[in-house]
Amino acid sequence: MRQGEIDAVRSYAQGLLRTNLKRGHDLSIGYRYSYLCPSPNEYPWQWFWDSCFHAVIMAHVDPEQAAAELKTLVAGQDANGFIGHITFWGNRLWGLTNLAGYAQSRPGERLRHSALIQPPVLAQAIERVAEVLGDPAFAPPFMDALDRYHEWLAENRAPDGDGLLVIVSPYESGTDQSPTYDAPLGVTGKPGRLGLGLRDRWLDMRNWLNSYGSTRMLRAAHFYVKDALVNALYAESLETMARLHRAQMNPASAKTYAQRAELVTASLVEKMLDRTRGAFYSLTGKEELRSEPLTVGGLMPLVIGGLPRDVAGELVDRHLRNRNQFWTRYPVPSVAASEPSFDPRSASLIWRGPTWVNTNWLLWRGLRRHGFDELAAQLAARTITMVAEGGLREFYNPLNGEGNGARSFGWSALALDMAEG
Repeated sequence: MRQGEIDAVRSYAQGLLRTNLKRGHDLSIGYRYSYLCPSPNEYPWQWFWDSCFHAVIMAHVDPEQAAAELKTLVAGQDANGFIGHITFWGNRLWGLTNLAGYAQSRPGERLRHSALIQPPVLAQAIERVAEVLGDPAFAPPFMDALDRYHEWLAENRAPDGDGLLVIVSPYESGTDQSPTYDAPLGVTGKPGRLGLGLRDRWLDMRNWLNSYGSTRMLRAAHFYVKDALVNALYAESLETMARLHRAQMNPASAKTYAQRAELVTASLVEKMLDRTRGAFYSLTGKEELRSEPLTVGGLMPLVIGGLPRDVAGELVDRHLRNRNQFWTRYPVPSVAASEPSFDPRSASLIWRGPTWVNTNWLLWRGLRRHGFDELAAQLAARTITMVAEGGLREFYNPLNGEGNGARSFGWSALALDMAEG
């Protein structure tokens, strides 16, 4: 990577404060919010994992906004610990014309937040911001919210005794239209945007009719998926919680989280790892059928510190380094290039081939965690070049680096954290 590329990425990150910053006073709960929306035109609200990534970015350019981002996110938390995947701060009239906004919220509930989750990366973001700022006092004020959030996940989305979370919608995975979810949605062949969208909305309405109550939704099992990416990040989140509690001299809590992380990791390896193919696959239905094809989610267990060394090595050597699968010119594509469903230019249906910076950032951290420092540096360099040349786009063509999707897309500035190391 060249210094000019790093300077360009830093400039893009600073520019988010002009283009994506949303501030105001939400009178309904009496809170002055401050967050970066994912994209000013396409995504104006606060998305859960986007905001976690935005906080990491802001730690490098505006520490006060990094703190405000996370405080605003947890300000939308329910008393029971739940945090929705979208929080609708301020004027909610937009929601009146948005079927998905209402269909993904509980019936009769004022449209304040959705009733869906997103991948659990809040603890990781708080820990990373504290590291960047060199401030051990940063994390403690968030611990109560973090504990309640993780308790909600364990009590409401891990029903089978194996510690694994169940998602009830593709949108809970953060990789919305990945081909991983074609089979659970009943899609055969190559889907079109309209057809897949109608199936998504139909699922939303079925969940809505179950009042988005976890027990009722899980019993109905209209969409019942133990997702590889979500559960890998959940295991990492539990490991992070153990470290945070250990740092604050809470050994009992640290032990509890460490044990939960070990359970989730063991279940991932036992149930989701295809030993023949050396990669992880999500599980569909209560029968726990493995979902095809091979996607970036199948590599995501690399983020787990407790992943067995031989498993991590096979993920890297057999798949991530493989130029016919994931080590494209601008890695890491969201679907392996060897899969029939791989579409490097896919824009109407997302997460079906293009490269996304957030998953690159997550894998970069995982590579460093398992000692693959040289490969991590190569991934960082290619990601920084891609963003510097293509700007802050939602996703990128893994073959030529061309940006696509939404513009001024916030989390693509995670390349700055990769540059700073």
